[in-house]
Parts: sequence; structure tokens; C-alpha cells
Amino acid sequence: MDATFLTMDKIPVNSNARIVNIHMDAVLRKKLTDMGLVKGTEFKVDGQAPLGDPMKINLRGYHLAIRKSDARKIQVEEIWNR
Repeated sequence: MDATFLTMDKIPVNSNARIVNIHMDAVLRKKLTDMGLVKGTEFKVDGQAPLGDPMKINLRGYHLAIRKSDARKIQVEEIWNR
């Protein structure tokens, strides 16, 4: 089965996905990995701000707001309903 990869900003609200890779500079990558955004981490998109940015995700039992410009640099695969 072929996996289809998207960027985090393309995941719809109330959908689940898994982080595949993070493509950004070392400083921001370190900041995100320190907050738990590492390869293989599953998350759910819980919502987004009224104007669409930032988006709110739930991972590892906490909520995190992330700018869509940063979410575009995170490659993910969508996890279909479990």
C-alpha cells in the first residue's frame, strides 16, 4: 500500500495524522522537537483560529498552536478513522 504524504497545514480539523519528517532550519526544528514534534508522533487537528492561522493540534496529551507557515514544513501522513 502506498502512503500519501501531505504537509501538516493540509490536515482537516478533527483528523489524525503522523509526523513523517520536518523540513526547516535547525533552530526551529530543535524548538519543535523539544515540544514533542518528532518523527512518528501522532496528533489530531483540534481546530484553527477564526482567520485560519494558527492551527491547534493535540499531541502527547497536550495542545499546541502552530503557525501554518511552520506547519507547511512538516511532512505528515493522514491516519484514517480508527
